[in-house]
Amino acid sequence: MENYSIVLFLLAVMIGLSAVADKIKLPYPILLITAGIAVGFIPGTPKIELDPEIVFLIFLPPMLYDAAYNISMTEFRTNMSTISGLAFALVFITTVGIAVLAYFLIPGMTWPLAFVLGSILSATDAVAAMSITKGLGLSHKTLTILEGESLINDASGLIAYRLSVAAVAGRSFVFWKAGLQFIGLIAGGIVVGVVLVRIVGFILKRIPKNNLVAISLTLLMPFIAYSLAEAVHVSGVIAVVSLCDSTSVF
Repeated sequence: MENYSIVLFLLAVMIGLSAVADKIKLPYPILLITAGIAVGFIPGTPKIELDPEIVFLIFLPPMLYDAAYNISMTEFRTNMSTISGLAFALVFITTVGIAVLAYFLIPGMTWPLAFVLGSILSATDAVAAMSITKGLGLSHKTLTILEGESLINDASGLIAYRLSVAAVAGRSFVFWKAGLQFIGLIAGGIVVGVVLVRIVGFILKRIPKNNLVAISLTLLMPFIAYSLAEAVHVSGVIAVVSLCDSTSVF
């Protein structure tokens, strides 16, 4: 009962903060993070342990699906060259920049560990990027580029992380193999998303029209796509984004 009351209280706080954020024209995630830090300092606050797998398998897929669904895929494809440049080149540049700062500012930091930290922090979160850019008065093209970049930088961030971890472990790595892994992560994620959409479309066309079935399958698609992609070691984020670019089969 105590945990139930805490959840209700936190939901009420989140709703209130959403209204406050709209009132003061401040991005909602920033206000939410600030409030979360403040709550953590309240004496007697219970320690909450959350399994990271829950976040990745339950919360992340629907948020990514919603974020990708709200992007114009026509404009996304039109600006693909710019988005790709930011998602791939900028991630590696950011990784290097963070690594250099960490190496010189954190005592005892080694270069391999600095690059691990840089690779972890380099890729921006799609949901956070979209939430923060709302209400900033940016042009529609700029919003599409920023939001599109945040959706597809998962693969480049993961490759940078794997290379950094290999360096920490003392293992040698070959750049052409890393390039193949990079292509495999993206291509594999796209294949998983497209194939899943085709399968669901095939099923829906061969059963009597039933809104409940259609809605249920639509809700399940991001979870299935993400889980399946991760199971075959390709990008789950790219797989979920590919769902929205392929839903025309419905």
